[in-house]
Amino acid sequence: MKKVILGTTALVAASALTAGSASAAEKIKLDVGGYLQTSFVVADYDTDNDQLPTDLRHEGEVHFTGETTLDNGLTFGVNIQLEAYTASDQIDETFIYVEGNFGRINVGSENSADYLMHYGSPAPVPAWTLNDPNAEAGGFETPATVSKQVSDADKITYFTPRFSGFQFGVSYTPDGDKETTSGTVYAPIAVEGTADEAYSLGANYTGDFDGVSLAASLGYQLLTRSGALEDTDEISAGVTVGLAGFEVGAAYKFTDNEDGANDDERQDWNIGVTYGQGPWKVGVQYAGINRDGDTANYDGDLAAFVVGGQYILGPGVTAFGGVQYWDGEDGLEGSEGEDATIFFVGTALSF
Repeated sequence: MKKVILGTTALVAASALTAGSASAAEKIKLDVGGYLQTSFVVADYDTDNDQLPTDLRHEGEVHFTGETTLDNGLTFGVNIQLEAYTASDQIDETFIYVEGNFGRINVGSENSADYLMHYGSPAPVPAWTLNDPNAEAGGFETPATVSKQVSDADKITYFTPRFSGFQFGVSYTPDGDKETTSGTVYAPIAVEGTADEAYSLGANYTGDFDGVSLAASLGYQLLTRSGALEDTDEISAGVTVGLAGFEVGAAYKFTDNEDGANDDERQDWNIGVTYGQGPWKVGVQYAGINRDGDTANYDGDLAAFVVGGQYILGPGVTAFGGVQYWDGEDGLEGSEGEDATIFFVGTALSF
């Protein structure tokens, strides 16, 4: 119930600014949007059987969004994201927000401020980016320079207005184990999990200088834990630069006590470059993981790269293709072996 009170308090405080006059604003009406990405895959895994599997991969979400602006300028909105296929977390994210001259407040199941404000290296193709913590290939864990310890757990996030190119954000997560879609929203938590409160700080900068675009970010997240588990810290940074069709970027994240294990340290990084003109774009992205801990099955290194290109066929329709290569060692070997080469071609739709 604590989370409900906190969330309600944040919105009531913002709503109080609207009191004193009748509103001519319209009731919120939901719009439907989202994306669907489908790929045909041929992969060669390093196994005893020298497998050459083929597969079809799908990734997509349906987004229900809507907002209304009151007479005094405050905007209230809702965002509900439904997985476009059967998944354990069928409702991916769901939150409400209010924004105005003071900035923006999110309340609900959404990523933290440092995640949302992060910049990483550019990806040459949709669906196969090496920035995504939810993407895996043959059991290999994808490098992720964004924080992922509390993910979509219910939280309150505040973003300042952007001034002189700078913006700041802060998040508070009352319970790192709790997400709205995991149970009855208004039921009190009967048994606390191992993840307790979490705190997140984010900052970024965007600017243009005589045709050169610059975006940079810094982030920090602390997840407190109960019992014998240790607190987890994540520190991240990223930068991208664009010029004359080229975009170059890099990102880094350091995690201390990953998943609450004492002295399990992890480093994630990525670097990429793309070039595009008009409807087409090509590029390469390179990423890696280094883990260092007290147990041999945790220690390990992983490197991965993707080379590919995309072409916009029309509004909301993009064709893409490319190849990924993965190389894992020790505790970061893939479930199909140490190496994997993946060829893919697909279509990405946005609506």
